Amino acid sequence: MAAELLPLALALASEPAAHDASKAALSETPTFRLDLSLEAWLPRLEGDFTDGGGEVDVRTPDLHDNEASFAGELALVRDRLSVAIRGFNFATDGGGAAATPFTLGGVAVASGDAYTSEFSWWSVGAEVSYDLWRPLAQEPAPWSTPREDFTPAANGTEIAFFGLVSADIDAVSRSISNTTTALASDQNDSYVALEIGAGFRFGFDTKASFPIVRRIEITAKGAYGAAIPVADGDLGSASRVEADISFWFCNEGAAYFGYRLVGGEFDGDVMELDGSLQGLLAGIKLVF
Repeated sequence: MAAELLPLALALASEPAAHDASKAALSETPTFRLDLSLEAWLPRLEGDFTDGGGEVDVRTPDLHDNEASFAGELALVRDRLSVAIRGFNFATDGGGAAATPFTLGGVAVASGDAYTSEFSWWSVGAEVSYDLWRPLAQEPAPWSTPREDFTPAANGTEIAFFGLVSADIDAVSRSISNTTTALASDQNDSYVALEIGAGFRFGFDTKASFPIVRRIEITAKGAYGAAIPVADGDLGSASRVEADISFWFCNEGAAYFGYRLVGGEFDGDVMELDGSLQGLLAGIKLVF
Protein backbone atom coordinates (compact mmCIF):
# COMPACT_ATOMS: atom_id res chain seq x y z
CA MET A 1 0.00 0.00 0.00
CA ALA A 2 2.83 2.40 0.85
CA ALA A 3 4.51 1.61 -2.44
CA GLU A 4 1.30 2.48 -4.30
CA LEU A 5 0.91 5.85 -2.50
CA LEU A 6 4.52 6.95 -3.04
CA PRO A 7 4.11 7.99 -6.75
CA LEU A 8 0.93 9.93 -5.86
CA ALA A 9 2.70 11.79 -3.06
CA LEU A 10 5.61 12.70 -5.34
CA ALA A 11 3.22 14.00 -8.01
CA LEU A 12 1.35 16.17 -5.51
CA ALA A 13 4.61 17.52 -4.14
CA SER A 14 5.82 18.48 -7.59
CA GLU A 15 2.64 20.41 -8.52
CA PRO A 16 3.49 23.62 -6.58
CA ALA A 17 6.99 23.68 -8.09
CA ALA A 18 5.60 23.23 -11.59
CA HIS A 19 2.99 25.91 -10.93
CA ASP A 20 5.67 28.32 -9.66
CA ALA A 21 7.87 27.65 -12.70
CA SER A 22 4.93 28.26 -15.03
CA LYS A 23 4.08 31.49 -13.19
CA ALA A 24 7.69 32.69 -13.41
CA ALA A 25 7.82 31.97 -17.13
CA LEU A 26 4.57 33.87 -17.57
CA SER A 27 5.90 36.87 -15.69
CA GLU A 28 8.97 36.98 -17.95
CA THR A 29 6.82 37.17 -21.07
CA PRO A 30 6.91 40.75 -22.46
CA THR A 31 3.58 42.53 -22.05
CA PHE A 32 1.91 45.13 -24.19
CA ARG A 33 1.62 48.77 -23.18
CA LEU A 34 0.02 51.85 -24.73
CA ASP A 35 1.95 55.12 -25.11
CA LEU A 36 -0.22 58.18 -25.76
CA SER A 37 1.52 61.39 -26.85
CA LEU A 38 -0.33 64.72 -27.11
CA GLU A 39 1.58 67.80 -28.20
CA ALA A 40 1.57 71.37 -29.39
CA TRP A 41 3.70 71.77 -32.51
CA LEU A 42 4.80 75.22 -33.69
CA PRO A 43 5.89 74.74 -37.32
CA ARG A 44 6.21 77.11 -40.22
CA LEU A 45 5.97 76.40 -43.93
CA GLU A 46 9.28 76.52 -45.81
CA GLY A 47 9.99 76.03 -49.50
CA ASP A 48 8.62 76.91 -52.91
CA PHE A 49 5.44 76.45 -54.89
CA THR A 50 5.76 75.78 -58.60
CA ASP A 51 3.32 77.63 -60.86
CA GLY A 52 3.56 77.62 -64.64
CA GLY A 53 7.16 76.40 -64.45
CA GLY A 54 8.22 79.22 -62.14
CA GLU A 55 9.04 78.92 -58.43
CA VAL A 56 7.20 81.07 -55.87
CA ASP A 57 8.70 81.23 -52.38
CA VAL A 58 6.09 80.62 -49.66
CA ARG A 59 7.06 84.01 -48.19
CA THR A 60 5.81 85.80 -51.31
CA PRO A 61 2.09 85.04 -50.68
CA ASP A 62 2.71 85.52 -46.92
CA LEU A 63 2.37 81.83 -45.95
CA HIS A 64 5.46 81.61 -43.74
CA ASP A 65 4.22 82.30 -40.19
CA ASN A 66 4.68 79.93 -37.27
CA GLU A 67 1.31 78.45 -36.32
CA ALA A 68 0.30 76.52 -33.21
CA SER A 69 -0.79 73.09 -34.40
CA PHE A 70 -2.03 69.91 -32.73
CA ALA A 71 -0.23 66.61 -33.20
CA GLY A 72 -0.54 63.26 -31.48
CA GLU A 73 0.45 59.61 -31.50
CA LEU A 74 -0.85 56.37 -29.99
CA ALA A 75 1.70 53.52 -29.89
CA LEU A 76 1.28 49.87 -28.96
CA VAL A 77 4.62 48.66 -27.59
CA ARG A 78 5.85 45.17 -26.77
CA ASP A 79 9.51 44.71 -25.94
CA ARG A 80 11.41 45.66 -29.15
CA LEU A 81 8.36 46.27 -31.35
CA SER A 82 6.31 49.48 -31.57
CA VAL A 83 3.28 50.09 -33.79
CA ALA A 84 2.07 53.71 -33.77
CA ILE A 85 -0.79 55.71 -35.29
CA ARG A 86 -0.02 59.41 -35.64
CA GLY A 87 -1.30 62.62 -37.17
CA PHE A 88 -1.19 66.42 -37.24
CA ASN A 89 -3.14 69.38 -38.57
CA PHE A 90 -1.61 72.68 -39.75
CA ALA A 91 -3.20 75.83 -41.19
CA THR A 92 -1.94 79.33 -41.93
CA ASP A 93 -3.12 82.41 -43.81
CA GLY A 94 -1.72 85.70 -45.02
CA GLY A 95 -2.41 88.68 -47.19
CA GLY A 96 -1.96 92.41 -47.66
CA ALA A 97 -0.61 94.48 -50.51
CA ALA A 98 1.82 92.62 -52.78
CA ALA A 99 5.37 93.99 -52.54
CA THR A 100 6.37 92.22 -55.76
CA PRO A 101 4.25 90.74 -58.56
CA PHE A 102 3.64 86.99 -58.58
CA THR A 103 1.33 84.37 -60.05
CA LEU A 104 -0.01 81.50 -57.99
CA GLY A 105 -2.70 79.01 -58.91
CA GLY A 106 -3.21 80.86 -62.18
CA VAL A 107 -4.07 84.09 -60.33
CA ALA A 108 -1.84 87.05 -61.20
CA VAL A 109 -1.12 89.51 -58.41
CA ALA A 110 0.50 92.76 -59.50
CA SER A 111 2.67 94.88 -57.29
CA GLY A 112 0.40 96.85 -54.95
CA ASP A 113 -2.63 94.56 -55.47
CA ALA A 114 -4.48 93.53 -52.31
CA TYR A 115 -4.72 89.77 -51.82
CA THR A 116 -5.52 87.06 -49.26
CA SER A 117 -4.01 83.58 -49.10
CA GLU A 118 -4.51 80.37 -47.13
CA PHE A 119 -2.68 77.05 -46.82
CA SER A 120 -3.42 73.88 -44.84
CA TRP A 121 -1.77 70.50 -44.42
CA TRP A 122 -3.12 67.56 -42.48
CA SER A 123 -1.62 64.11 -42.15
CA VAL A 124 -2.52 60.75 -40.65
CA GLY A 125 -0.50 57.57 -40.80
CA ALA A 126 1.21 54.66 -39.10
CA GLU A 127 4.79 53.76 -38.18
CA VAL A 128 6.29 50.40 -37.23
CA SER A 129 9.70 50.36 -35.51
CA TYR A 130 11.85 47.56 -34.12
CA ASP A 131 14.90 47.71 -31.85
CA LEU A 132 17.69 46.01 -33.80
CA TRP A 133 20.54 46.53 -31.35
CA ARG A 134 20.68 47.23 -27.62
CA PRO A 135 24.39 47.20 -26.74
CA LEU A 136 23.81 47.43 -22.97
CA ALA A 137 21.14 44.71 -22.76
CA GLN A 138 21.57 41.04 -21.90
CA GLU A 139 20.51 40.22 -25.46
CA PRO A 140 21.94 43.01 -27.68
CA ALA A 141 20.16 41.79 -30.83
CA PRO A 142 17.02 39.68 -31.31
CA TRP A 143 19.18 36.80 -32.55
CA SER A 144 21.79 37.13 -29.76
CA THR A 145 22.44 34.46 -27.15
CA PRO A 146 21.84 35.86 -23.64
CA ARG A 147 25.14 36.84 -22.03
CA GLU A 148 25.86 34.73 -18.94
CA ASP A 149 28.19 37.32 -17.41
CA PHE A 150 25.69 40.16 -17.93
CA THR A 151 25.66 43.05 -15.46
CA PRO A 152 22.97 45.75 -15.83
CA ALA A 153 24.31 49.20 -16.70
CA ALA A 154 24.54 51.76 -13.91
CA ASN A 155 21.59 54.11 -13.40
CA GLY A 156 19.36 52.03 -15.68
CA THR A 157 21.21 53.34 -18.74
CA GLU A 158 19.71 52.12 -21.99
CA ILE A 159 20.79 52.57 -25.61
CA ALA A 160 18.74 51.24 -28.52
CA PHE A 161 19.14 51.56 -32.28
CA PHE A 162 16.00 50.85 -34.28
CA GLY A 163 14.77 50.60 -37.85
CA LEU A 164 11.37 51.86 -39.01
CA VAL A 165 8.90 51.88 -41.87
CA SER A 166 5.95 54.26 -42.17
CA ALA A 167 3.00 55.14 -44.35
CA ASP A 168 1.15 58.48 -44.19
CA ILE A 169 -1.64 60.20 -46.08
CA ASP A 170 -0.83 63.90 -46.58
CA ALA A 171 -3.47 66.33 -47.82
CA VAL A 172 -2.53 69.90 -48.73
CA SER A 173 -4.74 72.76 -49.90
CA ARG A 174 -4.02 76.32 -50.99
CA SER A 175 -6.16 79.30 -51.92
CA ILE A 176 -5.25 82.72 -53.30
CA SER A 177 -7.58 85.65 -53.94
CA ASN A 178 -6.72 88.93 -55.63
CA THR A 179 -9.24 91.26 -54.06
CA THR A 180 -8.25 94.04 -56.44
CA THR A 181 -9.14 92.08 -59.60
CA ALA A 182 -11.67 89.69 -57.97
CA LEU A 183 -9.79 86.64 -59.29
CA ALA A 184 -9.42 83.62 -57.01
CA SER A 185 -8.17 80.06 -57.04
CA ASP A 186 -8.56 77.04 -54.73
CA GLN A 187 -6.36 73.97 -55.18
CA ASN A 188 -5.81 70.78 -53.20
CA ASP A 189 -3.96 67.50 -53.60
CA SER A 190 -3.36 64.34 -51.57
CA TYR A 191 -0.36 62.03 -51.40
CA VAL A 192 0.66 58.73 -49.88
CA ALA A 193 4.11 58.97 -48.28
CA LEU A 194 6.01 55.68 -47.88
CA GLU A 195 9.27 55.94 -45.91
CA ILE A 196 12.00 53.82 -44.39
CA GLY A 197 14.43 55.05 -41.76
CA ALA A 198 16.33 54.54 -38.52
CA GLY A 199 16.85 56.12 -35.13
CA PHE A 200 18.21 55.74 -31.64
CA ARG A 201 16.98 56.04 -28.05
CA PHE A 202 19.17 56.84 -25.04
CA GLY A 203 17.92 56.93 -21.46
CA PHE A 204 19.15 56.91 -17.88
CA ASP A 205 17.71 57.21 -14.37
CA THR A 206 18.12 60.51 -12.54
CA LYS A 207 16.09 59.99 -9.36
CA ALA A 208 19.20 59.96 -7.13
CA SER A 209 20.32 63.37 -8.43
CA PHE A 210 16.97 64.97 -9.32
CA PRO A 211 14.15 63.63 -7.14
CA ILE A 212 11.44 65.31 -9.23
CA VAL A 213 12.64 63.80 -12.52
CA ARG A 214 12.98 60.02 -12.34
CA ARG A 215 14.41 59.43 -15.81
CA ILE A 216 15.58 61.27 -18.94
CA GLU A 217 15.29 59.85 -22.45
CA ILE A 218 16.59 61.26 -25.74
CA THR A 219 15.17 60.00 -29.03
CA ALA A 220 16.07 60.92 -32.61
CA LYS A 221 14.98 59.41 -35.92
CA GLY A 222 14.90 60.13 -39.61
CA ALA A 223 13.14 58.60 -42.61
CA TYR A 224 13.10 59.06 -46.37
CA GLY A 225 10.92 57.67 -49.12
CA ALA A 226 8.43 58.37 -51.89
CA ALA A 227 5.43 60.69 -52.15
CA ILE A 228 2.80 59.15 -54.43
CA PRO A 229 -0.07 61.39 -55.65
CA VAL A 230 -3.52 59.96 -54.96
CA ALA A 231 -4.80 61.46 -58.24
CA ASP A 232 -2.73 62.44 -61.29
CA GLY A 233 0.79 63.73 -60.84
CA ASP A 234 4.38 62.55 -60.67
CA LEU A 235 6.27 60.50 -58.13
CA GLY A 236 8.05 62.70 -55.59
CA SER A 237 9.99 62.33 -52.36
CA ALA A 238 9.01 62.44 -48.70
CA SER A 239 11.15 62.92 -45.60
CA ARG A 240 10.79 63.22 -41.84
CA VAL A 241 13.27 64.15 -39.09
CA GLU A 242 12.41 64.21 -35.38
CA ALA A 243 14.32 64.62 -32.12
CA ASP A 244 13.08 65.09 -28.56
CA ILE A 245 14.06 64.84 -24.90
CA SER A 246 11.63 63.39 -22.34
CA PHE A 247 11.55 64.05 -18.61
CA TRP A 248 9.76 61.24 -16.73
CA PHE A 249 8.17 62.38 -13.47
CA CYS A 250 6.75 58.90 -12.81
CA ASN A 251 6.62 55.56 -14.61
CA GLU A 252 3.36 56.54 -16.27
CA GLY A 253 3.95 60.15 -17.33
CA ALA A 254 6.51 62.44 -18.94
CA ALA A 255 6.86 65.88 -20.50
CA TYR A 256 8.92 66.23 -23.66
CA PHE A 257 10.36 68.92 -25.93
CA GLY A 258 11.80 68.61 -29.40
CA TYR A 259 11.87 69.48 -33.09
CA ARG A 260 10.18 67.99 -36.15
CA LEU A 261 10.54 68.42 -39.91
CA VAL A 262 8.05 66.86 -42.34
CA GLY A 263 8.41 67.57 -46.03
CA GLY A 264 9.41 66.52 -49.51
CA GLU A 265 8.79 67.15 -53.18
CA PHE A 266 5.05 66.91 -53.81
CA ASP A 267 4.00 66.97 -57.47
CA GLY A 268 0.24 66.53 -57.61
CA ASP A 269 -2.50 66.98 -60.15
CA VAL A 270 -2.98 70.74 -59.61
CA MET A 271 -0.33 71.81 -57.09
CA GLU A 272 3.42 71.39 -56.75
CA LEU A 273 5.29 72.03 -53.50
CA ASP A 274 8.94 71.50 -52.74
CA GLY A 275 8.92 72.30 -49.05
CA SER A 276 8.34 71.27 -45.49
CA LEU A 277 6.76 72.02 -42.14
CA GLN A 278 9.39 72.44 -39.44
CA GLY A 279 9.42 73.75 -35.90
CA LEU A 280 9.65 73.18 -32.16
CA LEU A 281 7.22 71.00 -30.21
CA ALA A 282 6.21 70.31 -26.61
CA GLY A 283 3.93 67.65 -25.22
CA ILE A 284 3.06 65.07 -22.61
CA LYS A 285 3.30 61.29 -22.78
CA LEU A 286 1.08 58.89 -20.81
CA VAL A 287 1.70 55.15 -20.44
CA PHE A 288 -1.13 52.67 -19.86
